Amino acid sequence: TRARDLWEQIGYAAWTCADPGLQFDTTINDWHTCPDSGRINASNPCSEYMFLDDTACNLASMNLLTFRREDGSFDTDGFKHATRLWTITLEISVLMAQFPSWRIAQLSFDYRTLGLGFANIGGLLMAAGFSYDSDEGRATCAAVSALMTGVAYETSAEMANEMGAFPSHEANRDS
Repeated sequence: TRARDLWEQIGYAAWTCADPGLQFDTTINDWHTCPDSGRINASNPCSEYMFLDDTACNLASMNLLTFRREDGSFDTDGFKHATRLWTITLEISVLMAQFPSWRIAQLSFDYRTLGLGFANIGGLLMAAGFSYDSDEGRATCAAVSALMTGVAYETSAEMANEMGAFPSHEANRDS
């Protein structure tokens, strides 16, 4: 089998079973934020979460259309405020959540595996008259992603300053 044919078969298999994509083991582990704690072997079924075995993806999503004002503008201040609140809420949720096993609970606490995302980017883009595959659509998505990431990281750093970093941070500090 030629490499191109094999690649097509892999892509088709991922598509037919609704797998969101393929991951490259070397790249995923090169980008791993805690490599001194072990390898990343796989993702969850939705592929939005890749970390150590037996860790949970403690996730939340904000609906972007709720930040669209009547005049069509985006409520940046409201989005920043919600990002801050959801980052704090996710941090608290790790302490209060129920997990399917003791090991998953312990690793969630040790690594503070949080993920804040957004939903309805398609609705936001359609309401603005932008297609996904347009310069405006990509720029909108990039701006929302950058703003959310920056505010979430800032909030996380403020919490770490007050409460200390996650327990397994020191072992991975250089990474």
